[in-house]
Amino acid sequence: MKKIAVSQRVVEAKGYHERRDALDQRWTDFLLSINAFPVLVPNNLDFLTPFLATEKIEGILLTGGNSLSKYGGDAPERDAAEKALLEWAISRNVPVLGVCRGMQLIQNYFGNQLEQVSGHVGKRHSLVVTRESKFSASLEKLDTVNSYHEFGSLDSTGDMLVSAKSEDGVIMAIEHAELDVYGVMWHSEREAPPVEEEKEIFQLVFSL
Repeated sequence: MKKIAVSQRVVEAKGYHERRDALDQRWTDFLLSINAFPVLVPNNLDFLTPFLATEKIEGILLTGGNSLSKYGGDAPERDAAEKALLEWAISRNVPVLGVCRGMQLIQNYFGNQLEQVSGHVGKRHSLVVTRESKFSASLEKLDTVNSYHEFGSLDSTGDMLVSAKSEDGVIMAIEHAELDVYGVMWHSEREAPPVEEEKEIFQLVFSL
């Protein structure tokens, strides 16, 4: 079972005066169902260096939640931790998959702008798939996907290629032209039961 490092959202627990790292429990169930072993990563740069040096991490999953600080978010420590994870993975050819905010972070890292989009919170969308995508066979099997994001990209330049868009033109999946860096804007962990074609994408990214 491959170890996948999983990033976490930052939650302000005001009644307890605590700033917490948190992850939807459904992620653990989903990853175990595809034979991946999730390793939860705190948003702490001092932790990351020894952690990545000692753990045999074979994939990086950047999860959803929290807007990027550049777009009004309030979790700069998460921005820094996920950027460090992404750069570590790129330098070692370790596959990365960004989900929702995770894909937004990847787009931002590679110089693609985000903007506010409407009709993408609590909605389902059909996909317009790029036939040349590595995942086209799996993406074309999907009827619709969920969406819970306020920010998205309408264009992707450079080496980040568009794998799929929603019917209203928002980019819903990306893949790097050369690196094992990918992103999707929907939450596979929130589907009950899990969608087999969505599981296929994770299995392809992480070679499970």
